[in-house]
Amino acid sequence: RHVTSHRELLVLKCGGIMIDNPGMREVGIADTSLGLETTFESIIEYAENCRFKDCTHTHEEDCAVLTAIKNGEIDEDAYLNFQKMEKEKMHFELDAIERKKKDKDFGKMIKKVKKQRKDMKY
Repeated sequence: RHVTSHRELLVLKCGGIMIDNPGMREVGIADTSLGLETTFESIIEYAENCRFKDCTHTHEEDCAVLTAIKNGEIDEDAYLNFQKMEKEKMHFELDAIERKKKDKDFGKMIKKVKKQRKDMKY
């Protein structure tokens, strides 16, 4: 198992930058709502014209995004990247909801135990 013991900033030949940071096992998306809207502005604009408000832009009838892809108005690679980012965003949001529920359940358990201990004293 590889463990980084120091920080390092690497400039890649392609012009990208990679940071190797101790203690980081995984990088994920936290709050991407504004970032997705900015990065995929054209897709978001087309999405506003979809027939259904809860359109997933994957298979729905009268999906403006899928129609725009078919007509060459949206790049298919950009669409696929948008779908990946949406999927990762949903995964992170579900994890956050689960963490919040566990914290709430733990708080309820602590409260219950304290009440039981108090009731046993009298």
